[in-house]
Amino acid sequence: MRIAVASGKGCTGKTTVSINLAVHVACQGRRVVLAYCDVD
Repeated sequence: MRIAVASGKGCTGKTTVSINLAVHVACQGRRVVLAYCDVD
């Protein structure tokens, strides 16, 4: 499964959503790789 969280604006909560989603999936026993790319 691959999930991308993206938005053109800053300060929309992308990092918070990404981390919480990764933790939730990891708690279900799945392996998770979280790659953070800030283009600014």
